Amino acid sequence: MKNNTIEMSMLYSEASISNQFSKESFRHFLQENEIFPSNGIKQKYRKNDIILLENEIINDVYFIESGHVASMKGEKQISDFYTDSEILGFTKLLLNNNSEYSFKVISNEVTVTKYTKEHIIDKIFNTQEGYFYHYVFIQNQISRMFEKVELIRLPSKQRVSLAVLQLCSRFGEKTEDQDVICFPRHIGKAVLGQYVNLNPNTITNILRKLEEEDIVYPSRSTFYVNILKLQKKIQTFL
Repeated sequence: MKNNTIEMSMLYSEASISNQFSKESFRHFLQENEIFPSNGIKQKYRKNDIILLENEIINDVYFIESGHVASMKGEKQISDFYTDSEILGFTKLLLNNNSEYSFKVISNEVTVTKYTKEHIIDKIFNTQEGYFYHYVFIQNQISRMFEKVELIRLPSKQRVSLAVLQLCSRFGEKTEDQDVICFPRHIGKAVLGQYVNLNPNTITNILRKLEEEDIVYPSRSTFYVNILKLQKKIQTFL
């Protein structure tokens, strides 16, 4: 594998790897490549269903078509969120590896396309491009992991403010006002608390303070965020 990676690095610049071997092109590679073609199976899950259990042997890899999923340690600690075009179960390629997390549906419904892990391994180990698809995926996962570690180290108000900004950027809904984003509806205060390791009362108090500063605007089922004002607020913490 190391030799293949060295050979491929001569064909692709470091700057172009992420673009050429994105998760979207990886999906196309799985479906369209003439060598070891893979046919996925579509499955649907409902809210609170578990797609993969923590410590369960990973036999399949899942591509999310629609909906939102949370990765969890235990029953209350959320490590990350996943949505359309993202991949579950791809971190470890060896057979009989166990899942590090449980993957729980947090939207009303999630649709995935499931591929057997054996087919994925065939693609990765028998095609040169496969190494880079896995490399890019792992690098993205590591980057997100370090981002989360840095987030948890912050004081409570700064932690919640930055988490709201990041989650709005990744999953928020645009509004008519380009500076205002609707916070993802599937991530309520309790779920946000599990993500930033704070209790719901602390989350409520911090959001109320941001509301007083005209940064957050509460709504019936979610809240709206003035991204520009929130960015300026976060800069004052630095």
